[in-house]
Amino acid sequence: MTLEEARSFLRRLKSRRDKEEGARPILQVWQGGALSGVLLAGEVALLYGEAKVGKSRAAVALLGWPDGERAAPDSPNEDGGDAVRSRSWRVRAPLDLRFYLYHATETRYAHLRKYAQTLGAEGLTEHILPFNDVRELERALQAIQRLAEEKKAPALVVVDSLIKLVPPQQSENEAKAMDEVMARLKRAISPSEREPLVGLVVIHHATKGNSGPRGSGAIAANADHIFRLEPRREGEEDWGLLLYERGRGDVWREVEEVLRVRVRGLRRASASSAKGVKRASKRSRESYIERARERFGGRIFSEEELFRYLTDELGLPESRARGNISLWKSREKLLSQGEGLFFKKG
Repeated sequence: MTLEEARSFLRRLKSRRDKEEGARPILQVWQGGALSGVLLAGEVALLYGEAKVGKSRAAVALLGWPDGERAAPDSPNEDGGDAVRSRSWRVRAPLDLRFYLYHATETRYAHLRKYAQTLGAEGLTEHILPFNDVRELERALQAIQRLAEEKKAPALVVVDSLIKLVPPQQSENEAKAMDEVMARLKRAISPSEREPLVGLVVIHHATKGNSGPRGSGAIAANADHIFRLEPRREGEEDWGLLLYERGRGDVWREVEEVLRVRVRGLRRASASSAKGVKRASKRSRESYIERARERFGGRIFSEEELFRYLTDELGLPESRARGNISLWKSREKLLSQGEGLFFKKG
């Protein structure tokens, strides 16, 4: 390396550092009478929680929360109660630069639109958009970056969900695979030689007991921030509490609650929920196997991996998930190969 090459290389590192230092805040928190930046442009936050506790609803509430430095009034719920509450946190992305990008097989626009309407965020509905694969998601993020550059303001984007970004022949339990998935997300919002203006909140599932993000430790290790959605019962009301768990932000414990969103029918292991599942129709049971086929494709997987998918992602009780697996085996829809399983085509 020549002296000029050495100087040029160090200048590039300094330029990268300066770009990171000047990143715009997107999510901020009041601490000690001042606003501190938590989620910055170019960063990726992970929002995890158990199945059916309101992750999508909480993400829509976060996107729909008014910007500015004053607390907004609580949003009215259709039955007269509060739908969403927040005290210390602020979203700095303007409302026209907030997007919810969902995988076409993960959820439905009708559900997300209803959440937005319930939470008083009707203006968000035009920015709830589907994507089919990772490449389409990357193009969407590039388009949002371009809009943000035009408006000279940061953008906040929710991606639903992380599991849909894992290549078909790989697993979320593989560190190498998840390193690449997280790195690919970072690259998509970090344009070279340009100011990053997009911050991501990526929805993911939790381990059993909500003790952490599901899958490889590489997922949490590569996230700049981690939010946890925690179900809580207060009197006769069900709430989902969005908590700031950890990350680059130095957040005081007393303001760790980002917001709370009202959720009806939080999933609990109860006799009533078991009876509800027993009433599922044959069409519903068949939809589970179709979704599992789509999730695993033609690759070989373990029974435990399939079991976790049915319980954690599709929300089936453990007994029902085991029953479906046994049924599929008996009908030769689920076949064995070595120590693994695979779905029969057709």
